[in-house]
Amino acid sequence: MKKLTVQKEEGIAEVIDRLLAEQDDEVTLVVPTGSPLARTISNFHLLKREADAAGKTVSIESVDDTVLAFARESDLEGNHPLWRGVRGATNGVSDIIPANRAADAEDEDADDGENTGDEEERPAPAARMQKAKQSGARDAAAAAAKIAKIKKKKDVPVKLTVQAEDDEVDVDEEGSVEAAQELKVTVGPRTREEADEFKEKESKFFGGDRFFGKRAVPAAEKDEDDDEGEFSEGGSGRGWMWVGGVVLVVLVVLGLMTWVFDHATVTINFEQTPWSYQGDFVADDSISTPNPTTDAIPAQLFTSDKNTTQLFPASGSANVSLKAQGTITVYNDYSSAPQELVATTRFVTPDGKIFRLVNDITVPGATVSNGATVASSITAPVVADQAGTAYNEAPVAKLTIPGFQGSPKYNGFYGELAGGTSGGFTGTRPVPTAADITSAEAKVTATLQADLSSNLTTSYPNNFKILPGATNISTTKFTVTTTTDANGNFSVFGDATLSALGFDESAFKTFLLELAQASNPSSTFASSTLTYTNVVPNFTKGTVSFSLSGTGILEPAFDPDSFKADVAGKSISGARAVVAGLQGLQQGTISVWPVWLWNIPSNPNKIIVNTN
Repeated sequence: MKKLTVQKEEGIAEVIDRLLAEQDDEVTLVVPTGSPLARTISNFHLLKREADAAGKTVSIESVDDTVLAFARESDLEGNHPLWRGVRGATNGVSDIIPANRAADAEDEDADDGENTGDEEERPAPAARMQKAKQSGARDAAAAAAKIAKIKKKKDVPVKLTVQAEDDEVDVDEEGSVEAAQELKVTVGPRTREEADEFKEKESKFFGGDRFFGKRAVPAAEKDEDDDEGEFSEGGSGRGWMWVGGVVLVVLVVLGLMTWVFDHATVTINFEQTPWSYQGDFVADDSISTPNPTTDAIPAQLFTSDKNTTQLFPASGSANVSLKAQGTITVYNDYSSAPQELVATTRFVTPDGKIFRLVNDITVPGATVSNGATVASSITAPVVADQAGTAYNEAPVAKLTIPGFQGSPKYNGFYGELAGGTSGGFTGTRPVPTAADITSAEAKVTATLQADLSSNLTTSYPNNFKILPGATNISTTKFTVTTTTDANGNFSVFGDATLSALGFDESAFKTFLLELAQASNPSSTFASSTLTYTNVVPNFTKGTVSFSLSGTGILEPAFDPDSFKADVAGKSISGARAVVAGLQGLQQGTISVWPVWLWNIPSNPNKIIVNTN
């Protein structure tokens, strides 16, 4: 038989709560002297009814004669620890008459006929009985209210009735009760099956213990006691004001602590299942959805272009004759009709130097508005007619076209060397050798590849996976200018393109999860590691094949934000029920701060959810 020791501060509601949570069906309650349970026999009536409803056998052990007398009156076995087992021994006597025998005691006092002389110091028996009734009714009502609240939090249907002789007063599920003269408390319904089911769920999910340790009962729920002392006559008013001020300060501090710092922490452990997968896949840019039959997933081809011009020193030398070059602007101030000019068309400077067009051009027609002509223009490269430094010209404002001389177009078409010309040279100067050119092209290629590779991660979304070996860089153009500048350098222009085949790895993991859910429904990856090998790209077809080795842990799908919304503002027992209802739950715990909180904070931001 299990023994439970009743603490001196515990009332009937706390005792019944502990009794119902106990696994054993036979329980001995050790009740100390001065326990609140000894205030009224109604507490023992409630204890008897709750024990019977839960299918438990309860006995009382105490050295308090009043406790033993109330136990016997409630059909509970009562034992005195010093007299247990002594033949003929009694459990003591008491001068406290239980409330349900008040009427008999009143009749006996009436038969005595005379007072003993203690009338002024001791109330008449009838008055004592009436006071006992009223006090018992109040205690019973308070106890019934507590039990109603406890059962409501544990989802047990509640109906309480406080009976005052011929009248009944109902107590609702919130625990409110009207005043009653005499007590008879009925609690129900609570079947044995409901009690066993609740204890089994509590033991399975919460280790057989409640979320919190023993909680102090709020002052508002404790039975009111008569004052045990008074302040001195002269200072009683000031004393009560001082006590009231201290209580007020404490309540304000506790309220601020609750309002500012309250929070709840929920720790949830889910059942976890190992996962592994081996297979071959093809990422193909011609499909848009995964194909489980062929193990094909969508792919995407990413491209990036880069060009650069670099100078390199020429190590050779040669006698060269170079013609000066420049850019000429050709104007049409003649008519609105366009004018074609072929390559090698001559333009002459005022001092007689000739420059020729490098390419064919068409000079657009002029704009004529209100009889006025606005010249049009076009720019084109020109080269000196002769080699040498003499053709390195400063800017020239107007060059004429000898081919139009003698016609009206001679004055209507002309050119301008706004930037002058340069590069004309005759003599010995540095020139690049074949080795110089080969080395320069290799360096330009390396530069392009490095630049393209470093910029690869910015050319596609972060959720895409580019496997090692699934990239290609090709040089599309090289232009080598062998003419060296004044410092003896020649230039190389390079243009390259990077191609990369990749796939959305997050979408691929979703595809793998769907495969795993065939044997583990409603699960998600708690963790996963994917290893890719045998990567073979085909940029012509837009595919990349690879082998996959995957491992990980599966657990039930869980949305912390939705869970916070579900438990926000609920009572502790209500939140516990939500946790207990989670699919695949292994164990769950809830803690709150401050410890006197009875509800989860309403603000989801004050709810911390940890999952393991």
